Amino acid sequence: MARKPPPRPKSRPAVSSRPAPNSAPPKDKERSAEDQTFRTRGTVKLVSRDATFIVETDQGLEVIARAAGRMRRGRKIRILAGDTVDLEVSLYDLTKGRILWRYV
Repeated sequence: MARKPPPRPKSRPAVSSRPAPNSAPPKDKERSAEDQTFRTRGTVKLVSRDATFIVETDQGLEVIARAAGRMRRGRKIRILAGDTVDLEVSLYDLTKGRILWRYV
């Protein structure tokens, strides 16, 4: 009689997706979008016809910003000159940003 081979394991061993504790920080291409921007508050100075806004931040920067996500859909949230807004500014280009929140 021929010998039977030993039974194969039914599941593969678990592989951890976490990085090693002493691994190097992620490179620029591996960073998330949140790591490539910073949040700040500012005041809308000018509303342009092409749905862009010039916002002056509390730090004194002038940023060209667009409304983000659901603020554009439905157009129920109006952004006017003089409104206080939260915006996300790109670390790569400090003149570009996106409006996340409008305060009443």
